[in-house]
Amino acid sequence: MLFIFSVSIMMTAVMSFAILLLRIGLKEDFFVIWISDFIVGCIFSLPAGFILVPLIKKWIDKRTAR
Repeated sequence: MLFIFSVSIMMTAVMSFAILLLRIGLKEDFFVIWISDFIVGCIFSLPAGFILVPLIKKWIDKRTAR
């Protein structure tokens, strides 16, 4: 669970930062906008991580088990 939580947070941070940087550039209020985008991203990425990661792992394990 800690792994899923950590990966979800870090991926949301990196992706929201990169997308915002490409979209608006490094403006004066960049970090204020980024932190709000990051929080919204976490609202979606954390539940998605806890739901999708176990399902994907089970699906992969089922297809790669010998």
